[in-house]
Amino acid sequence: MSGARIHARNLLANWVGHGANMVVLFFLSPFIVHTLGKTEYGIWSLLTVLTGYMGLFDLGARASTGRHIIVYLGLQDHAGVDETIRTGLGFFSLIGLLILGAGVVLGLGFTTFFPSAPSEYHGLVLILLPVLAVNMWLSGVAAIFSSVLTAHDRFDLTQGVNVGVLALNTAGTVLVLRWGYGIAGLTGVVLGCTVLAVAGNYVLARRVYPRLKVWPPALDRPRLRELLGYGLPAALSRASYKIIGQTQLVVVGILVSVAAVTTYSVGAMLVFYSGTFIEQIGNTFFPAVQRAASTGDIESERWYYLRQVRAALIFGLPAYIGFILFGRMFIGLWMAGPEFDDDTVGQAALVMAILSASRLFFLFSFGASPLLWTRGHVWFATIVTAVEAATSLGLAVLFGAALGWGLTGVALGALVSQCLVRGLVLPWRARQILGLSLDGMLRLAGRALVTGMVFAGWCLLIQHVIPGGSWGLFAAEVVAALLGYAVITVVLLVSAADRKRLFGLVRGWVGRN
Repeated sequence: MSGARIHARNLLANWVGHGANMVVLFFLSPFIVHTLGKTEYGIWSLLTVLTGYMGLFDLGARASTGRHIIVYLGLQDHAGVDETIRTGLGFFSLIGLLILGAGVVLGLGFTTFFPSAPSEYHGLVLILLPVLAVNMWLSGVAAIFSSVLTAHDRFDLTQGVNVGVLALNTAGTVLVLRWGYGIAGLTGVVLGCTVLAVAGNYVLARRVYPRLKVWPPALDRPRLRELLGYGLPAALSRASYKIIGQTQLVVVGILVSVAAVTTYSVGAMLVFYSGTFIEQIGNTFFPAVQRAASTGDIESERWYYLRQVRAALIFGLPAYIGFILFGRMFIGLWMAGPEFDDDTVGQAALVMAILSASRLFFLFSFGASPLLWTRGHVWFATIVTAVEAATSLGLAVLFGAALGWGLTGVALGALVSQCLVRGLVLPWRARQILGLSLDGMLRLAGRALVTGMVFAGWCLLIQHVIPGGSWGLFAAEVVAALLGYAVITVVLLVSAADRKRLFGLVRGWVGRN
């Protein structure tokens, strides 16, 4: 299969998998929020965030293992692949004890950090956080097996496992909530599904790579130094991303209340998930970019980088501009119920709009961070991300608490930090590394800006012509907006070569039919 077909298959597989998550999110989230209530759902959101922090104790071994599997497979060094996998499993299993200890400590300190949490949840949280810590360790093991599949460009298999586990998780969530088990039941479902993910990824990894050896786990010193050399900055970068994203929920829980976490979470949910959807572009290209960097093929690196930036802009602009302009109507319809009155909907919609604006700046920096990592500029990328995280956290506290802007202030912290740091520094550094012309990058930015402005005007016109108020009318607005965007982006943002190729495909399809 040609490289283009492989990339297309992998991107499609990633988007199908993530699209399935988005569909489940759309239908399941209102059910969970209204079944648990704002307070219990806020506690569940905080437990999820704190569990994510526990994963930082792997010191980047998970990401580093996947990266080095790709490198050694590219070099046909099967002994290196074997040692990398077994060392990654050995180290991550050892660090699992630390993760479990962190779960216990966080469980004991939960009520201190979040005094607004009702007393009836205190004992339950003490149990659930250690259980979720075990789940975090298992998810790391599953990720290592999944890395074997992605190193072979079999994203279709990894997403097959993910979609199967998602279906079971969805069914389990509905059942435990209907039976009244609350967040304890949700924890049990999550743990069971992760066990299945480990088994599914292992079986498929053995099928794709029969040489796979996982026993006994090892702690090979040269491999361990190699993993940590790449993994430590990766861990710091992951910690920074946690601060930029999910720590906003912790700040809201501390500064406002656990119930307010639900309002913020609903406003941020689709923004974060759509960001992951767009990031699948980079994940799909990463093995090829890594191989190009390993062989010094700078022309391929330039092609992949510009391709990723343009693709991120094409798919990201309608998403984030749409969230800004249609967000209030969507949340009002999506979360209709006693937990979300007009004031709560307005707060959530404002959070969505601000975070979407911050993501618009993220689009043009897309592909820069993976490029820096593959080129070995790991500490530069990590420091930039850490500065952004510190700026975001500091501004969230300043705007949210000191200035009294609450949820809006926390979201503004993310907006300002992304504009000042990520939106400027990373693209500039990527341009220097690849030797790209400044004029070419500015022209692309200008075309993206014009495309966004024209699309925003088109959306406002649609809202004026088609009144809102129901799912049917909202769907009509979205369809009309996307149809218009298809024309706008083909004219203004799609490259001339891709436009010619697209028209050729259309003419061929028309000729056959």
